Amino acid sequence: MATVKGDVHDIGKNIVGVVLACNNYEIIDLGVMVPVAKILQTARDENVDVIGLSGLITPSLDEMAHVAAEMEREGFDIPLLIGGATTSRVHTAVKIHPKYQRGQAVHVNDASRAVNVVSSLLQPDTKASYIENIQAEYAKSAAAHARAEAAKTRLPLSQARDAAFKPDWANYSPPKPSLLGIKSFDDSDFSLEKLVEYFDWTPFFQTWELKGRYPAILEDEKQGKAARQLFEDAQAMLKKIVAEKWYRPRAVIGFWPASAVGDDIRLFTDDTRSAERAMFYTLRQQLSKRGGKPNMALADFVAPLESGKADYIGGFAVTAGIEEVAIAEKFEKNNDDYSAILAKALADRFAEAFAELMHERVRREYWGYADDETLSPGEPDRGKLSRHSSGTRISSATRSYGKDDAF
Repeated sequence: MATVKGDVHDIGKNIVGVVLACNNYEIIDLGVMVPVAKILQTARDENVDVIGLSGLITPSLDEMAHVAAEMEREGFDIPLLIGGATTSRVHTAVKIHPKYQRGQAVHVNDASRAVNVVSSLLQPDTKASYIENIQAEYAKSAAAHARAEAAKTRLPLSQARDAAFKPDWANYSPPKPSLLGIKSFDDSDFSLEKLVEYFDWTPFFQTWELKGRYPAILEDEKQGKAARQLFEDAQAMLKKIVAEKWYRPRAVIGFWPASAVGDDIRLFTDDTRSAERAMFYTLRQQLSKRGGKPNMALADFVAPLESGKADYIGGFAVTAGIEEVAIAEKFEKNNDDYSAILAKALADRFAEAFAELMHERVRREYWGYADDETLSPGEPDRGKLSRHSSGTRISSATRSYGKDDAF
């Protein structure tokens, strides 16, 4: 099992590994950020029966398809299991399965199914029929996906650009950040105790495949008992983390002068805007929309160069602390996989909480475009935030967040 190249997420993979190990399967865990060459060489060296790939971020989907293609090219025929938050049966059927015809790619949507899937693929009396059913399901999924794609009307790029989102730049003056360049923070600036105030517990339970929103999940008829026990264990470990300072959170923020140039965003080295630092190439939506809705690109939210308006773009990255790896390994060496996963899941909450806190500080202080904002921690009402705050969250052990931090 491996988290594919470019991805650092392994909590879900670790849970699957524990479940399979408890059912007498030997697990070779290659860790995270594993290149395809290492995956396939290890599979040969160890004569494995199944390869399992995990990933959370969207680029991992392409990497999984690449692994499947390499398995086909190098003559593998063993089952390939696909799992992770961004994966799906449809993506596996459309993008991964066709690249691996010698063997069978199978999407596993949660850890509870892993044992049944592996057992069905390895038992001689069930393998053929199981694969036949999977292939029939994937054929239907691929056909339905193809029909849905064919029904979509896509505009030529020129028409999509004509329908771009056009803010009233003439009557708007972009606020200037309080600093240009970068600024770093460490645990002397923000305590672990402070970060706990920004915890969103719902994804914590989802990590353990307990579906539902916190705190309602604690009283759920079916999952409540397990959720309460898990939460009690998490609170006990959280007290130790804070009291003993297990993690050392760090962050960096940055702001740069920027202007939109067509569909792209040009960054400048300083406020003279005489030298280009970088160019961000953004994509324009091209699906036909009803009711006069615009075909947007991220560049639409930055003042165009020709407007003469001085605009800016910002970014930040945070980490709960690199100490998490050593702490988890210590538990694993003591054969305490549960605590290892729990420590990683809580580190994930600290990273998310730090992202929320830094985003708040950027909105209210360092960029100051929402200095009168009244949102409280744990109240992510995006409808109350400005154009600076909309965008994409990139989720990882180190996180960047929002349009104003779109790096």
